[in-house]
Amino acid sequence: MKAILDCDPGHDDAVAMVLAARHFDLLGVTTVGGNAPLWRVTENALKVLELIGRAEVPVAAGAAGPLMGELPRAGARVHGETGLDGAELPRPSRTVVPRHGVEFLVETVMANPGTVVIATGPLTNIALAMRVEPRFARSVARLSIMGGSTTWGNVTAAAEFNAWADPEAARIVFTSGARLTMCGLDLTRQAAVDADAIARFRRVGTRTAGVVADLLEYYRAATERVTGAAAVPLHDPCAVAALCAPELFEFAFARVDVETRGDLTRGMTVMDRRTLTADEPTRETNCRVATRVDRERLFELVAEALAACP
Repeated sequence: MKAILDCDPGHDDAVAMVLAARHFDLLGVTTVGGNAPLWRVTENALKVLELIGRAEVPVAAGAAGPLMGELPRAGARVHGETGLDGAELPRPSRTVVPRHGVEFLVETVMANPGTVVIATGPLTNIALAMRVEPRFARSVARLSIMGGSTTWGNVTAAAEFNAWADPEAARIVFTSGARLTMCGLDLTRQAAVDADAIARFRRVGTRTAGVVADLLEYYRAATERVTGAAAVPLHDPCAVAALCAPELFEFAFARVDVETRGDLTRGMTVMDRRTLTADEPTRETNCRVATRVDRERLFELVAEALAACP
Protein backbone atom coordinates (compact mmCIF):
# COMPACT_ATOMS: atom_id res chain seq x y z
CA MET A 1 0.00 0.00 0.00
CA LYS A 2 1.29 3.45 -0.90
CA ALA A 3 1.50 6.04 1.87
CA ILE A 4 2.60 9.56 2.75
CA LEU A 5 3.51 10.42 6.34
CA ASP A 6 2.72 14.01 7.39
CA CYS A 7 4.54 14.63 10.66
CA ASP A 8 6.47 16.88 13.06
CA PRO A 9 9.27 14.68 14.48
CA GLY A 10 9.09 14.31 17.57
CA HIS A 11 10.16 11.11 19.37
CA ASP A 12 6.97 9.18 18.73
CA ASP A 13 6.93 10.48 15.13
CA ALA A 14 10.36 8.88 14.69
CA VAL A 15 8.95 5.49 15.70
CA ALA A 16 6.00 6.10 13.37
CA MET A 17 8.49 6.65 10.54
CA VAL A 18 10.17 3.32 11.34
CA LEU A 19 6.81 1.53 11.15
CA ALA A 20 5.65 3.35 8.02
CA ALA A 21 8.89 2.64 6.17
CA ARG A 22 8.57 -1.04 7.06
CA HIS A 23 4.92 -1.64 6.21
CA PHE A 24 4.14 0.78 3.37
CA ASP A 25 5.47 1.85 0.03
CA LEU A 26 6.45 5.21 1.50
CA LEU A 27 6.07 7.79 -1.27
CA GLY A 28 7.25 10.68 0.86
CA VAL A 29 7.32 12.50 4.17
CA THR A 30 5.87 15.98 4.58
CA THR A 31 6.63 18.08 7.63
CA VAL A 32 4.63 20.63 9.58
CA GLY A 33 5.56 22.94 12.44
CA GLY A 34 4.45 21.37 15.70
CA ASN A 35 6.68 19.68 18.26
CA ALA A 36 9.42 22.08 17.15
CA PRO A 37 9.77 24.80 14.47
CA LEU A 38 9.45 23.65 10.86
CA TRP A 39 13.18 23.74 10.06
CA ARG A 40 13.90 21.57 13.09
CA VAL A 41 11.28 18.91 12.42
CA THR A 42 12.27 18.80 8.74
CA GLU A 43 15.89 18.21 9.68
CA ASN A 44 14.72 15.53 12.13
CA ALA A 45 12.75 13.75 9.40
CA LEU A 46 15.82 13.68 7.15
CA LYS A 47 17.96 12.35 10.01
CA VAL A 48 15.54 9.57 10.92
CA LEU A 49 15.27 8.42 7.31
CA GLU A 50 19.08 8.38 7.15
CA LEU A 51 19.19 6.33 10.36
CA ILE A 52 16.80 3.68 9.09
CA GLY A 53 18.42 3.39 5.68
CA ARG A 54 15.65 5.12 3.75
CA ALA A 55 17.32 8.39 2.76
CA GLU A 56 15.87 8.04 -0.75
CA VAL A 57 12.36 8.79 0.54
CA PRO A 58 11.58 12.40 -0.45
CA VAL A 59 10.95 14.95 2.30
CA ALA A 60 8.97 18.13 1.61
CA ALA A 61 8.67 20.95 4.13
CA GLY A 62 5.13 22.22 4.58
CA ALA A 63 3.39 24.77 6.77
CA ALA A 64 5.47 26.49 9.43
CA GLY A 65 2.49 27.49 11.55
CA PRO A 66 -1.29 27.18 11.90
CA LEU A 67 -3.91 28.71 9.64
CA MET A 68 -4.51 31.40 12.26
CA GLY A 69 -2.10 32.84 14.83
CA GLU A 70 1.34 31.63 15.87
CA LEU A 71 2.72 28.14 16.34
CA PRO A 72 2.46 27.25 20.05
CA ARG A 73 5.57 25.73 21.62
CA ALA A 74 4.16 23.16 23.97
CA GLY A 75 6.43 20.30 22.89
CA ALA A 76 9.83 21.55 24.06
CA ARG A 77 9.32 20.36 27.63
CA VAL A 78 9.20 16.71 26.56
CA HIS A 79 10.83 16.70 23.11
CA GLY A 80 13.71 19.09 23.89
CA GLU A 81 15.03 22.05 21.92
CA THR A 82 15.59 20.09 18.72
CA GLY A 83 12.28 18.26 18.98
CA LEU A 84 14.27 15.02 18.98
CA ASP A 85 16.72 15.27 21.88
CA GLY A 86 18.29 12.23 23.50
CA ALA A 87 20.49 10.55 20.88
CA GLU A 88 23.09 11.33 18.24
CA LEU A 89 21.48 11.04 14.81
CA PRO A 90 23.36 10.78 11.50
CA ARG A 91 23.90 13.79 9.28
CA PRO A 92 21.46 13.64 6.34
CA SER A 93 22.93 12.78 2.95
CA ARG A 94 19.96 14.37 1.17
CA THR A 95 17.99 17.57 1.48
CA VAL A 96 14.35 18.46 1.02
CA VAL A 97 12.71 18.34 -2.40
CA PRO A 98 12.14 21.76 -4.02
CA ARG A 99 8.37 21.68 -3.52
CA HIS A 100 6.15 22.86 -0.71
CA GLY A 101 4.75 20.03 1.38
CA VAL A 102 1.16 20.89 0.45
CA GLU A 103 2.02 20.81 -3.25
CA PHE A 104 3.80 17.47 -2.72
CA LEU A 105 0.76 16.02 -0.93
CA VAL A 106 -1.68 17.07 -3.62
CA GLU A 107 0.45 16.01 -6.59
CA THR A 108 1.44 12.68 -5.08
CA VAL A 109 -2.04 11.67 -3.94
CA MET A 110 -3.67 12.69 -7.23
CA ALA A 111 -1.03 10.80 -9.24
CA ASN A 112 -1.22 7.63 -7.11
CA PRO A 113 -4.76 6.35 -6.63
CA GLY A 114 -5.17 4.28 -3.46
CA THR A 115 -2.61 6.25 -1.45
CA VAL A 116 -3.20 6.55 2.29
CA VAL A 117 -2.06 9.55 4.32
CA ILE A 118 -0.96 9.27 7.94
CA ALA A 119 -0.98 12.55 9.85
CA THR A 120 0.81 12.67 13.20
CA GLY A 121 1.19 16.43 13.69
CA PRO A 122 -1.07 19.47 13.45
CA LEU A 123 -3.40 19.12 10.46
CA THR A 124 -2.36 22.34 8.71
CA ASN A 125 -0.83 20.71 5.62
CA ILE A 126 -3.81 18.39 5.18
CA ALA A 127 -6.33 21.23 5.47
CA LEU A 128 -4.40 23.35 2.97
CA ALA A 129 -4.24 20.42 0.54
CA MET A 130 -8.04 20.14 0.80
CA ARG A 131 -8.37 23.85 0.06
CA VAL A 132 -5.97 23.77 -2.91
CA GLU A 133 -7.50 20.66 -4.47
CA PRO A 134 -11.18 20.02 -3.70
CA ARG A 135 -10.82 16.40 -4.87
CA PHE A 136 -8.01 15.69 -2.40
CA ALA A 137 -10.22 14.62 0.53
CA ARG A 138 -12.04 12.00 -1.50
CA SER A 139 -8.89 10.91 -3.35
CA VAL A 140 -7.06 9.81 -0.20
CA ALA A 141 -7.86 6.13 0.30
CA ARG A 142 -7.75 6.56 4.09
CA LEU A 143 -6.54 9.42 6.31
CA SER A 144 -5.27 8.12 9.64
CA ILE A 145 -4.88 10.84 12.26
CA MET A 146 -3.06 10.84 15.57
CA GLY A 147 -4.88 13.63 17.29
CA GLY A 148 -7.79 14.65 19.40
CA SER A 149 -9.38 12.83 22.28
CA THR A 150 -12.79 11.49 23.15
CA THR A 151 -12.15 12.17 26.84
CA TRP A 152 -9.68 14.74 28.22
CA GLY A 153 -6.73 16.59 26.74
CA ASN A 154 -3.00 16.89 27.40
CA VAL A 155 -2.37 20.59 26.65
CA THR A 156 -5.59 21.85 28.19
CA ALA A 157 -8.26 20.03 30.14
CA ALA A 158 -10.18 19.58 26.90
CA ALA A 159 -7.70 19.55 24.01
CA GLU A 160 -4.95 17.32 22.64
CA PHE A 161 -1.86 19.06 21.23
CA ASN A 162 -2.25 18.41 17.49
CA ALA A 163 -5.87 19.55 17.41
CA TRP A 164 -5.19 22.46 19.78
CA ALA A 165 -2.21 23.68 17.72
CA ASP A 166 -4.45 24.32 14.69
CA PRO A 167 -8.13 23.74 15.46
CA GLU A 168 -9.27 25.56 12.31
CA ALA A 169 -7.31 23.08 10.21
CA ALA A 170 -8.65 20.17 12.25
CA ARG A 171 -12.22 21.34 11.69
CA ILE A 172 -11.64 21.53 7.92
CA VAL A 173 -10.32 17.97 7.93
CA PHE A 174 -13.05 16.48 10.10
CA THR A 175 -15.79 18.07 7.97
CA SER A 176 -14.15 17.25 4.63
CA GLY A 177 -15.81 13.93 3.87
CA ALA A 178 -12.45 12.14 3.83
CA ARG A 179 -12.31 8.54 5.06
CA LEU A 180 -10.97 9.27 8.53
CA THR A 181 -9.46 7.07 11.20
CA MET A 182 -8.78 8.81 14.51
CA CYS A 183 -6.31 7.63 17.12
CA GLY A 184 -6.89 9.99 20.03
CA LEU A 185 -5.35 10.26 23.46
CA ASP A 186 -7.81 7.80 25.00
CA LEU A 187 -6.44 5.21 22.55
CA THR A 188 -2.73 6.13 22.59
CA ARG A 189 -2.60 6.21 26.39
CA GLN A 190 -3.18 2.44 26.20
CA ALA A 191 0.20 2.16 24.41
CA ALA A 192 2.38 3.60 27.17
CA VAL A 193 6.12 2.91 26.97
CA ASP A 194 7.86 2.27 30.29
CA ALA A 195 11.44 1.33 31.12
CA ASP A 196 10.74 -2.37 30.47
CA ALA A 197 9.33 -1.69 27.01
CA ILE A 198 12.32 0.48 26.12
CA ALA A 199 14.69 -2.27 27.29
CA ARG A 200 12.76 -4.68 25.07
CA PHE A 201 13.37 -2.46 22.03
CA ARG A 202 17.06 -2.11 22.94
CA ARG A 203 17.43 -5.91 23.06
CA VAL A 204 16.61 -6.05 19.34
CA GLY A 205 20.32 -5.32 19.04
CA THR A 206 20.52 -3.22 15.88
CA ARG A 207 22.10 0.24 15.82
CA THR A 208 18.72 1.73 14.95
CA ALA A 209 17.08 -0.05 17.88
CA GLY A 210 19.71 1.36 20.25
CA VAL A 211 19.22 4.91 18.98
CA VAL A 212 15.43 4.61 19.19
CA ALA A 213 15.72 3.23 22.72
CA ASP A 214 17.88 6.23 23.70
CA LEU A 215 15.33 8.61 22.17
CA LEU A 216 12.44 6.95 23.95
CA GLU A 217 14.23 6.96 27.28
CA TYR A 218 14.81 10.71 26.95
CA TYR A 219 11.13 11.16 26.03
CA ARG A 220 9.97 8.98 28.92
CA ALA A 221 12.20 10.70 31.48
CA ALA A 222 11.28 14.20 30.27
CA THR A 223 7.59 13.33 30.45
CA GLU A 224 8.05 11.94 33.96
CA ARG A 225 9.65 15.22 35.06
CA VAL A 226 6.67 17.16 33.70
CA THR A 227 3.76 14.90 34.63
CA GLY A 228 5.13 12.46 37.21
CA ALA A 229 4.13 9.49 35.05
CA ALA A 230 6.75 6.75 34.67
CA ALA A 231 5.49 5.73 31.22
CA VAL A 232 4.83 7.81 28.11
CA PRO A 233 2.22 7.06 25.44
CA LEU A 234 3.64 5.99 22.08
CA HIS A 235 1.10 8.18 20.30
CA ASP A 236 2.06 8.42 16.64
CA PRO A 237 2.85 4.78 15.79
CA CYS A 238 -0.78 4.00 16.62
CA ALA A 239 -1.92 5.96 13.55
CA VAL A 240 0.43 3.90 11.36
CA ALA A 241 -0.50 0.57 12.91
CA ALA A 242 -4.23 1.32 12.63
CA LEU A 243 -3.77 0.99 8.86
CA CYS A 244 -1.06 -1.66 8.51
CA ALA A 245 -2.26 -3.89 11.39
CA PRO A 246 -5.94 -3.05 12.02
CA GLU A 247 -6.41 -6.42 13.70
CA LEU A 248 -4.63 -4.97 16.76
CA PHE A 249 -7.44 -2.44 17.27
CA GLU A 250 -11.10 -2.11 18.07
CA PHE A 251 -12.96 0.61 16.17
CA ALA A 252 -16.29 2.40 16.32
CA PHE A 253 -17.90 4.83 13.89
CA ALA A 254 -18.98 8.19 15.31
CA ARG A 255 -19.49 11.85 14.56
CA VAL A 256 -16.46 13.91 15.60
CA ASP A 257 -16.38 17.71 15.43
CA VAL A 258 -13.75 20.26 16.48
CA GLU A 259 -14.36 23.24 18.76
CA THR A 260 -12.64 26.42 17.53
CA ARG A 261 -14.08 29.17 19.75
CA GLY A 262 -14.56 28.04 23.34
CA ASP A 263 -12.49 29.79 26.00
CA LEU A 264 -11.97 26.48 27.82
CA THR A 265 -12.55 24.05 24.97
CA ARG A 266 -10.72 25.45 21.91
CA GLY A 267 -9.18 22.50 20.06
CA MET A 268 -11.44 19.94 21.71
CA THR A 269 -12.56 17.05 19.51
CA VAL A 270 -16.16 16.35 20.44
CA MET A 271 -17.39 12.82 19.79
CA ASP A 272 -21.16 12.62 19.58
CA ARG A 273 -21.85 9.35 21.36
CA ARG A 274 -25.43 9.43 20.08
CA THR A 275 -24.03 8.46 16.66
CA LEU A 276 -21.78 5.69 17.97
CA THR A 277 -21.89 2.38 16.11
CA ALA A 278 -19.38 -0.42 16.16
CA ASP A 279 -20.26 -1.88 12.77
CA GLU A 280 -20.95 0.40 9.81
CA PRO A 281 -20.78 4.15 9.15
CA THR A 282 -24.08 5.98 8.91
CA ARG A 283 -25.10 9.33 7.45
CA GLU A 284 -24.43 10.94 10.84
CA THR A 285 -20.92 9.53 11.32
CA ASN A 286 -17.74 10.95 9.80
CA CYS A 287 -14.92 9.06 11.50
CA ARG A 288 -13.70 5.58 12.37
CA VAL A 289 -12.49 6.01 15.94
CA ALA A 290 -9.92 3.59 17.36
CA THR A 291 -11.08 2.69 20.87
CA ARG A 292 -8.76 -0.11 22.00
CA VAL A 293 -5.29 -1.38 21.05
CA ASP A 294 -3.40 -4.53 21.96
CA ARG A 295 -0.32 -2.96 23.57
CA GLU A 296 1.83 -6.09 23.55
CA ARG A 297 1.20 -6.86 19.90
CA LEU A 298 1.79 -3.22 18.96
CA PHE A 299 5.17 -3.31 20.67
CA GLU A 300 5.95 -6.58 18.87
CA LEU A 301 5.23 -4.78 15.60
CA VAL A 302 7.62 -1.96 16.58
CA ALA A 303 10.35 -4.41 17.62
CA GLU A 304 10.00 -6.30 14.34
CA ALA A 305 10.32 -3.05 12.36
CA LEU A 306 13.42 -2.07 14.36
CA ALA A 307 14.96 -5.48 13.68
CA ALA A 308 14.46 -4.96 9.95
CA CYS A 309 16.40 -1.67 9.95
CA PRO A 310 20.10 -1.62 9.05
